[in-house]
Amino acid sequence: MTSLEGKTNKSGIRFKNNEIHWNGFVLPVLIRKKDLFIEESLACHKIKYCRLVKKVIRGKDTYYVQLVMDGIPPVKRINSTGAFRHKETPPNRVGMDIGTSTIAVSSETEVWIQPLAPKIPQMDKEKRRVLRKLDRSRRSNNPNNFHPDGTVKRGIQLTWTRSHHYLKALHQLKELYRKRSVYVKEQHSQLANRILSCGDEVYVETMNFKALAKRTKETRKNQKGKFQRKKRFGKSIGSYAPAMLVDIVHQKLTYTHNQINKVNTRTFKASQYNHVTDSYQKKKLHQRWTWSGNHLVQRDLYSAFLLMNSEMNVQQTNRELCFQTFQRFVALHNQEMERLKQNKENLPSSTGIKKGS
Repeated sequence: MTSLEGKTNKSGIRFKNNEIHWNGFVLPVLIRKKDLFIEESLACHKIKYCRLVKKVIRGKDTYYVQLVMDGIPPVKRINSTGAFRHKETPPNRVGMDIGTSTIAVSSETEVWIQPLAPKIPQMDKEKRRVLRKLDRSRRSNNPNNFHPDGTVKRGIQLTWTRSHHYLKALHQLKELYRKRSVYVKEQHSQLANRILSCGDEVYVETMNFKALAKRTKETRKNQKGKFQRKKRFGKSIGSYAPAMLVDIVHQKLTYTHNQINKVNTRTFKASQYNHVTDSYQKKKLHQRWTWSGNHLVQRDLYSAFLLMNSEMNVQQTNRELCFQTFQRFVALHNQEMERLKQNKENLPSSTGIKKGS
């Protein structure tokens, strides 16, 4: 059993008096003590139905209860004094240019760019070590499934034998991926709160991250005549999950009866448009800076600025609104560039920031 849920809290699986009642079973539920969020949720909101979820943590099966409740969730607080964890959402416009590993945000009060989930441990060494261990175990236990050159036999049905050491290493690998997914979701939730502290009217481009993660089908050669790699952005998308961040922002906006505004990339073309000349110019991927009038601005931040000033039909940017807010954007943009140059942390090359420049 991986998960199980009911349709109502009146029959079948139901949560009552901090216990799960189901077909004569009474399962006690352990609730964290002095958790104001859980206390306020249970006291002020009606339970619609409950769900049992199984998670494997450190090789052991752990079961959780998820309560689906009506209404708007309470704002998380730090302690009993009622101090807020994050700022309240002001009624401002926010442009969000999200990439495969970075995000740029522009609003009336803040302009910033940062890597997606920067504090997440990569765990690459641990994963490589476990993967090598799995490969050695697989080859030693199934020698007849491989050709003399080490490749797997194709065209026939193979039977694979898994030893106890292989299963133990497999659980170690799953635990590494589980830890990383938990870190990513936690960092994205904090980042979503920072985005919503800038405004409640969020504009973002419609991105097909699933297509960007796939290998390209077209075979190309470079200027030297060598074949180019077909890999695209699968590793970075799998590591930083940018689509998850968009979903979290949208989910938090629905609590206040708002929704994220996704612009039409075919008509908007935020990375190509220049509001000063009212023209479009294609840029290569390595070109991270662009001229807008007499100002040299970072490409992703400028795209976020154009998204912030989108028309209500989300088909193109509002040029008049761009002229009204551009000087404020340039001032905030220059402050952010100075902050990044003085920052000692390493930044992705996609930001276009070089230390000491």
